[in-house]
Amino acid sequence: MAKLEIATLGPLQITIDHAPVSGFLSDKVRALLVYLAVEQARPLRREALAALFWSEHPKGKALANLRRALANLRQVIDDENGRFLRITRQSLQFNPNSKATIDLRQFYSLLAGSEPTLAHMEEAVKMANGRFLDGFSINDSIAFEEWALLQREKYQRRLLKTLHQITTQYENQHQAEKAVRFAWQQVNIEPWYEPGQRQLMRLLAQTGQRATALAHFAQFQQELKTELGVLPEPATRRLYEQIQQRAETATAAGDSTTPFWIEAPAISHQPFVSREPELARLHHFLATAVTHQAQFAFITGEAGSGKTSLLHTFAQQAQHQNSHLIPLSSSSPAHLGPGNPYRLVRSLLAHALGDLEPLWRDGSLSRAQVARLWSLRRDVFDCLEETAPDCLHALVDAALLPKDRPLVASEIIPVQEVLFEQLARFLQQLSQRGPLLLMLDDLHWADSVTLDLLFYLRQKLIGYPILLLGTYRPEELLTANHQHPLAKFIRSLTHDFGQIEVPLNQADGRSFIDAWLDVTPNQLNEAFRQTLFRQTKGHALFTVELVKALQERGDLHQDNQGCWLARETVSWNQLPAKTEAIIAERANRLPAALQQLLEIASVQGNGFNAEIVAQVGQRPLSDTIHALSNNLARQHNLIQPLGRQQIEGHALPCYRFRHSLFQQYFYNSLDPVERAHLHQHTAEALAELYETAVTTPSPLAADLAHHFEAAQNISQAIQYRQLAGQHALTLSAHAAAAEHFRHSLTLLATQPNTPDRSQQEIDCQLALGASLLALNGYANPQVKATYDHAYELCCEVEAAPEMVTSLFWLTSYYAVSGDLLQAVHVSEQMLAVVAQHPVSDMHRMQAHVLSGLPLFFLGKNVAALAHFQRASAMYDPARHQPFVYTFGQDPGIAAMMWQGHVLLHMGNLTKAKRCLQQALAWSAKLDHSYTATFTQLLAGGTPNLWYVWDLETAKQHVETAVKLAKEGNFAQMLALGTFYQGYILVATFLQQGDECTGQKVAEGFILMQQGMAMEAEVGSKLGLSSRWLILADAYRQCDQIEQAWHALQLAEVEVYGRQELYFEAEILRLKGELYLLAGNVPQAEASWQEAILSARQQKAKVWEHRAETALQRLWQAQEIRQHL
Repeated sequence: MAKLEIATLGPLQITIDHAPVSGFLSDKVRALLVYLAVEQARPLRREALAALFWSEHPKGKALANLRRALANLRQVIDDENGRFLRITRQSLQFNPNSKATIDLRQFYSLLAGSEPTLAHMEEAVKMANGRFLDGFSINDSIAFEEWALLQREKYQRRLLKTLHQITTQYENQHQAEKAVRFAWQQVNIEPWYEPGQRQLMRLLAQTGQRATALAHFAQFQQELKTELGVLPEPATRRLYEQIQQRAETATAAGDSTTPFWIEAPAISHQPFVSREPELARLHHFLATAVTHQAQFAFITGEAGSGKTSLLHTFAQQAQHQNSHLIPLSSSSPAHLGPGNPYRLVRSLLAHALGDLEPLWRDGSLSRAQVARLWSLRRDVFDCLEETAPDCLHALVDAALLPKDRPLVASEIIPVQEVLFEQLARFLQQLSQRGPLLLMLDDLHWADSVTLDLLFYLRQKLIGYPILLLGTYRPEELLTANHQHPLAKFIRSLTHDFGQIEVPLNQADGRSFIDAWLDVTPNQLNEAFRQTLFRQTKGHALFTVELVKALQERGDLHQDNQGCWLARETVSWNQLPAKTEAIIAERANRLPAALQQLLEIASVQGNGFNAEIVAQVGQRPLSDTIHALSNNLARQHNLIQPLGRQQIEGHALPCYRFRHSLFQQYFYNSLDPVERAHLHQHTAEALAELYETAVTTPSPLAADLAHHFEAAQNISQAIQYRQLAGQHALTLSAHAAAAEHFRHSLTLLATQPNTPDRSQQEIDCQLALGASLLALNGYANPQVKATYDHAYELCCEVEAAPEMVTSLFWLTSYYAVSGDLLQAVHVSEQMLAVVAQHPVSDMHRMQAHVLSGLPLFFLGKNVAALAHFQRASAMYDPARHQPFVYTFGQDPGIAAMMWQGHVLLHMGNLTKAKRCLQQALAWSAKLDHSYTATFTQLLAGGTPNLWYVWDLETAKQHVETAVKLAKEGNFAQMLALGTFYQGYILVATFLQQGDECTGQKVAEGFILMQQGMAMEAEVGSKLGLSSRWLILADAYRQCDQIEQAWHALQLAEVEVYGRQELYFEAEILRLKGELYLLAGNVPQAEASWQEAILSARQQKAKVWEHRAETALQRLWQAQEIRQHL
């Protein structure tokens, strides 16, 4: 078996049996292989992979790109039977049990455990041929580049630690000759780590290479000066002098100790996601500053929105791109204010002088940033001593100063102006050693002296390569009595520099949620993600903490593969501790009257209208609007005015909470009695305001149902829940409708068993069935169970019309699931009910449509046509179409469409065409998405493929049907549409006379197979013989004879196993064609004779004509050969 090898430690190399692999369409395909191979421990969601590589594209296009890349990848690596890749419709995973080798995983495997052996460490080091993916990049995929950067740093950190351990072990064993080789590798990887440089110099001297050690020092000293603008550390210079004087080699006790930044940070790095536009703006600010045009910029956002994370991520990316960058950071502690002057400056200077370990341990600084600052600490001291001596005495802890440079205590207390001037000179001078990135976090809490210093620096830093980047919370700048001094500073900078704020509150919250969830393997569906977004609006801390709380409570759990799953019911109401503390802090600032106003508003939900709030709170409307718009929106930023919105003919002042978690907080502050009381009054106010919503389907019905149920008024809740379901059906929102009807049934079960309750339950069951049909297809077991139960209830109360509807859909269930004979039996029961009871024309049409359907598929065309024609004769579009939302489908349109299909089989193409065009015309006037999907596919698409061979028209109808099926989530229609899309691709190439070897043809066959797989998933078998027939014929025309025979045999299984005979004649005709290709003329002739007989029995003139044509063609050929 061929062996796949992926070498990532150095330039990327992909080989099979030691030969380079070619044929990749792009570097993204190579990157996809690398990513899957490295992350093979878990399945990766297709959506996450598409977003990783094609984040700039819409989701659908990104997924299509992923499919193309995957097809190319499988072809290139010869992924036969999934030996390298495990592929499902939801996820991809590199097969961990494959024979492939990935050097990075081998590297980590050798170093597993707390104390790897010396042999294993040396073997791992041998694998290092350079940086991870050295020279390989995907320029338009920031997410992949960030992943590669993290992998690169993780690998380099582990490699450096391993080299340090090997070198130290050999040095301790007095094997300097072996140790020096690894010491060289160590300094080549991290040249600025001076203990490693001293270790190399000692080992060179011990092995008699004194001249080499001295020359290496000279080169190192020059590189430090050129690249970083600093001198070697004193210990390194002293060692150089000792070697130069032939003194005994000094062994510094601490040099063999691993430096703190070689170890991983104590706090694991939180993934950073979905802030690409904001990062791009920050990089633009820095690029401008580096050209000696000092810049000021601010990241703004409320508490927990991700300001600090963005700040640190940007700084680490910037350091990676510019190794000369000098990153200095500080933050203001909460609420210390004027009592802690110069707090930010003190912290910033401490970091500059080497107080870095806490920042490394908590993950604030990367290894590259620590190494850069560590190498500069002596230069910082020299610069401070030269340009800011008073700051050195007044603002720097003596413990941070070099031990060989003690300061003389000064009794003079410098004035503020002197300290400001010296700090400005210090920053100016330090920026000459590399661009300065000054990061000041939480400036809203900065002391007044620090803010005064910022005003001073505003002019003094102009012309220097310095970016001052701060963060603050806008809401903290809103004070009741005076203007926050930071606000004045921001305004003056905006006047000078233009737009300098990077607001996180305007970031794409939904993208953040998707990206955050997809950091770890999961099967969290769209419904979960939408609910999470509604809860948090993508607020970073709220999202992270809420997900964490759901995990801790068990609402989210991991399967055996480490994949996160959601429980069937998830509790969203309990706020995480951190989130509740943030909101409580803001709520407690409000006067009691405003808190009460928000409590009343919270009962309406995240969005609310002021008129209802005023009525429930018994306050004048004008006072209520003033409090909401002025105090709560402008000043406290807790709600957002939406303007006057038209709702059910009323123009009302509407608002919404800025986060649903704000709404939850105020709602949860109510006790159960208060909640029920406010829900009842809110419902009454809504019903009074919107009178029509009481009796007709309306968007407000769901709100009324919710409020009455919360108030324990169950009878009213049932009434409005059913109206809400009917309204959802009119919008073809079938999933929402199903939920409303299910909930109504749950509430009904709590009520006394009366005839009225039974009738309500029947209506609910039938409406639920209509929704489930559209969602899951005709053959779904839930559909059958729903209509079975409805039928039983109808028998109890003698509800004939509802019984017809129940039997209609039960007939449909049996027909589509493949039991045609049972479908005929149930349809006969339905006809009996219609004959014995007075029912509407709508129910009579239903009975005849579903009596004709199984007969048509059984090949009984004359009987089927009679039923369809009787149904069509009763149909009046103007009178009957409004009932489509009650019945789930329009029987008149269905009857006309199936009538057209029967006429096509019987060879009456002119009448058939009129019927199909009429069905399409009626459907176009009916605003019902399921009927439109059904008609576009079966009245527009398939006839033009089977009988007219108009591929372009067929393609238009099928694509429309697929689009509607996707929008409406119509599973069965989507399966059929996908199949016919694939066939159109293949047929187009065949019609153009092209060879069946192109990628489009292969995609066509894949789509056909996918469609049939989707059909099997929903349990649909009706018409399956025709799909196998189409597939077999396509294979035949593409000269794939073996596959054609196999597909044809499966078609025969459907024909003779389930008596689905309507295409029997055409199947026999194709069988004859295959026999003829095999040279078996007698069998071909016999098959065509059988086809003619079958067609005549069914009165199927079109199939009879095709079989006769094939037979005549054979006889003509035989006659010609006899005359030759």
